[in-house]
Order: sequence, then structure tokens, then C-alpha cells
Amino acid sequence: MQFQLTIEVEYAIRFNATIKSVLFEGPPHNLVREIWHSDPVAATGGGDKVWTVNLTSPTTEQDWLLTVFAYYQEGGKWKYFNDTDQGPGYTQITLKVARLANLEIDLGVPDVAVTVDNSSKTTSSSGSLTLQVPVGEDQELTVPRNLELKNATRLVFLGWKDNVNETHRTVRVDGDTKLVGYYRVQYLLKVESIISIYRSSTWYDAGSNITLKADRTVPLNGSYEIFGLHYIFKGWSGQVNSTSTAINVTMNEPKVISANYAVDYTPLVVPSIITVGIAGAIVLAILRRRGAKATQVEEEVAAQEVAMKNCENCGEPVEEGWTHCANCGKTLGSSEPPQG
Repeated sequence: MQFQLTIEVEYAIRFNATIKSVLFEGPPHNLVREIWHSDPVAATGGGDKVWTVNLTSPTTEQDWLLTVFAYYQEGGKWKYFNDTDQGPGYTQITLKVARLANLEIDLGVPDVAVTVDNSSKTTSSSGSLTLQVPVGEDQELTVPRNLELKNATRLVFLGWKDNVNETHRTVRVDGDTKLVGYYRVQYLLKVESIISIYRSSTWYDAGSNITLKADRTVPLNGSYEIFGLHYIFKGWSGQVNSTSTAINVTMNEPKVISANYAVDYTPLVVPSIITVGIAGAIVLAILRRRGAKATQVEEEVAAQEVAMKNCENCGEPVEEGWTHCANCGKTLGSSEPPQG
């Protein structure tokens, strides 16, 4: 299998020098063979030098130990620093040579279904899983964006440690690979009300602060609107109790809060009272008029009764101004007997 190895050498010299890099198989104290070397390069001062090496891996599965030396030329000889202050001028690399490599996926959440190349696996109790996949091949990987838990709680995918934020990604596995993903806890805030504009179900990050606001009055819609009827705010209840129209809510758990309203019938009741009052006034006026007429009639009857008198002798009515009774001939107002 062909692959590339990048070698970066940092150097600091106070004079002009010629440098090169050499790659060996085996440990520094027991080098087996030279695999690659660079061309000599003139260097001045300090800096970095990067070489890219094309290698062919061994045909057998093994841990392949390589050693890279950074040489400089002095007095016609190639040397490298090999002390604690200025070196060492070499490093060791161990490459795993195998057909399969370990792909570890750590999400920190147990029982999460992960799809790798159309095969579904589940994370362990520790929140991770490990698969063996072919080396040098791309792996299609998918994790859930949202994880619904019990009690109105869920987890939302934030992204991967290597700054990839997609839940679906492609991974080239050239050796043992570990991917770390992160999830964030969210809680559901449910607001209940008889007024539809205040009803909601919204997810919020754990620990976030939310402000809920309600209008003091809300007009009634439909046929009641012509009467000027409206709802009046009574307060919040549930996991927050307040009569203020605006409240602050800390989402440290799932919450259910009610925005309470009641119908205000005042615009309908006052006109009714006025109408009843006017009707009462009309009835009273009619009764007063009827009473006046009755008094007038009574006075006329009394006047007539005063005007009409009776004869003291025979009892027949006599009119005012008569001197004798027309029936018996008695002189009115006298004790004399009636005339014959």
C-alpha cells in the first residue's frame, strides 16, 4: 500500500550549513536499513524544512518502527545533535501495518444509534463504540441530530472535536482513528393559555434564561368584538407563580407554565344597568302621569259632591242656590214644615 509521510525539521544555526533528513527502518540504536533520504540543502540562520516522502508499507501486518534523523554537515562529515540541550536530532515513528484499523466513536451518551456504511451500531454504557474497518477506505458516518429522552428532555448534536459540525460525514481511515462528538441538553418549556397566541412548546438549552411576556388585556375576536369585550390578565401559574405581565424563567428542568386570562364583561354590564335605569324612569313617569289624572278626577268628584246637597226633609238632592226642595216644598235651611 502506498502512503505519504511528512517530515518537518526545525533547525537553528549561527552559520551557513548544509542539512538533510534520512529515514531508517528500526530504532536509533539498531537501524536496519535506510528507506529514504533527502537531497542536501543549504541553510542559514534558523527555520523549518518540510519533506514529503512516498512510502510503500510492508506486506505483512506489523508495528512498523521508523527513525528519522536531521543531519548537518561539518568538516566533511554528517552529524546530528544528540544531547538534552540541543537535541536529539532524531525522532521515532511507529506505524501500524494491517488490513483493518480501529475506528472509535465517542459521543459520551449511551445507547445512541450510529450508522457506519449502512450498518447500525449502538454506543456502550460509556457512550462510545469501536469498529474495525478497512485501512485506506472512506467510511460514511451518521449520528442523530436530536435524541429524545424522557420527561420532556432531549440532546442536540453540537459537532465533532475536529470542528466538523455535520451529523453525516465521510472519514478516511488510514490507521486507528478516534472521533469525539458532543451533545447539548435541552428542556421543553410548555406555555398553556385560553388565548392561542400565548400557547407554545419550545426547546431551550439547559441553564438558559427566558423572558415570558403577556398583555394586560386582549380583545375578544368574532361577534363579541362589537360589544368591546376583552380578556384581562390574571397572572402566571404552574412552575412560576406571578401577577406580573413579564417573568424570567431559568431552564434548569422541563417546565409547564400557564398564562391565565378571564373575560371582562364590564363593557356589556354597564350599558345594561343604564338601560334598566332608563326603562325604570320611563315607567315611573307614566305612573306619575296616571296618578295626576286620578287626583284631578277625584278633585272634580269632590267638588261635585260639595256642590250637590240633600233636602233635610225628604233626602232628595238639591242644587246650590235652591231655596225650596222641588220634591217636598220644604224651605231649605229652615225648620218650617213643607208647604201644602
